[in-house]
Amino acid sequence: MTTTPRRKLPRGMSALPVDEVESLQRERVYAALAQVLTERGYAAATVEDVIRRAGVSRQTFYRYFASKADCFAAAYQAAGENLLAQVLERLAAAGSEPSAGADDGPPHRFGRLVDAYLRTLAADWPRARLCLVEAFAAGPGVLPVRAPLYDTVVDLVAQTLGVEDTEGRLLCRMILAATTALATSAVADGDQGQLDSAGVELNQYVRRLWDAGLLGTRA
Repeated sequence: MTTTPRRKLPRGMSALPVDEVESLQRERVYAALAQVLTERGYAAATVEDVIRRAGVSRQTFYRYFASKADCFAAAYQAAGENLLAQVLERLAAAGSEPSAGADDGPPHRFGRLVDAYLRTLAADWPRARLCLVEAFAAGPGVLPVRAPLYDTVVDLVAQTLGVEDTEGRLLCRMILAATTALATSAVADGDQGQLDSAGVELNQYVRRLWDAGLLGTRA
C-alpha cells in the first residue's frame, strides 16, 4: 500500500512564508486523515486521531477546519483534484507512446482513460478510499465539493468518446457511475485483481455500446 510521505516543517515558522506553512500543514492533515480513515473508517475516526497522526496541534487543526466534516470536505477536494491531475498526466504519457496512434478511435481512447484512472487509484489506496468509499459515510456535506468534480470527469469522458449531444452525455454519466461503482468495490476491498477486472469489464461494455452505434458517429 502506498502512503503519502509527510513533509517536515523546518524549525522556526519564520523559515517559510506563511502561505507555504499553511499549505504544508494542510497536506499533513489531509494525509493523516486518509490514513486514519483507512484504518478506522469515517464514523469511528476522531479529530484527535487525525491530529496525533499529522503531528499538528489542536489549535492548528481548528485554525483551518471547523470540524471533522469540514476537514473531510477540504481533503476530498484536494484529493479529487490531485487524482484528476495524475490521470491527465498518465493520459498524456500514454498518448505519446508509439503504439498510441495505431487505433485511436473513441473506444481505444476510453481504454487509455480507464487504465490511467485505475492506475492512479492503485498508486495511493488511502487517498482512493477517501474519495470513493468514505465519501458515502461523510454525509451530504461533501456533495457541494463532489458534484463539480464529478461533472468535470463526465466532461472528460464525453470528450474522450467524442460525445456532444444531451443523450450521449447522459450515457457518459451512466458509464462514469458504473466505473465509480466497480472501482469503489475494489478499493473498499483493497483488491488489485478486482480493480484490474473492472478495467476489462468497462472496456468491453463501452466497446459494445460503440459497436451498437450508441456512442458517437461513424465517419
